[in-house]
Amino acid sequence: MHQDLRLSRALDRVELVTGLGTPSTGRMCVMSLVACLAAEGHTDRPACASPLIRAFAIPINDNMPAEARQRLKPFAPRIIGTNDGLDAQRIVILRQALAERILPRAGTGRDIPGPRRFAGPVWRMLGRLGRRRLERQVVWMLEDSLLPEEPASAARAVAAAGSIGRLIARAAQEARDPGEAAWHWDMAIGLLDRLCDIGPARPPAPTRWADRLEETLHGREAQSPADQG
Repeated sequence: MHQDLRLSRALDRVELVTGLGTPSTGRMCVMSLVACLAAEGHTDRPACASPLIRAFAIPINDNMPAEARQRLKPFAPRIIGTNDGLDAQRIVILRQALAERILPRAGTGRDIPGPRRFAGPVWRMLGRLGRRRLERQVVWMLEDSLLPEEPASAARAVAAAGSIGRLIARAAQEARDPGEAAWHWDMAIGLLDRLCDIGPARPPAPTRWADRLEETLHGREAQSPADQG
């Protein structure tokens, strides 16, 4: 059986959930799925992954509707090997998207309803203020040129990526209609796609990735971490 097809079929048995999940039951977040494929144990901080991609992906994973969240599964193999020192290029992509598409879309001036259990103008005002604070925080973090190869600036770039992920998620959750929400989730998917494209080509779906995932889904121990993808 072709290795890509094997991996695809194994991924079909995985359900992406919020939080770490339980790999032996097939329930994982996108980053714990990355760790499973890379034989890094049960963690959402796999060493093989770009810290910036992780920071962006987690709030998207944790806030997406359950059905939409499954769209993140194909990214797990692509995230392996992205801890490659190229986050300076990745933050440029997020900065551009924030300035040209995310903030202009968020700044439509429409009232944004709060969670359904909170009603009335006070809660709507607080909801808007909360999102505006998040917007200002992101803009502040991206005001200066960020050079992720420098430790202090790298931490700031990672924090900015996480805030952009949270901003997109919040805008999607506060959307007035399904089409508006879908626009934001599609934006998140598109950005994750572009972030994973940075860097040298990585081997498509090594057989060992499918092996590890199948073993995990059968409740057996994954192979040795020494053979990482």
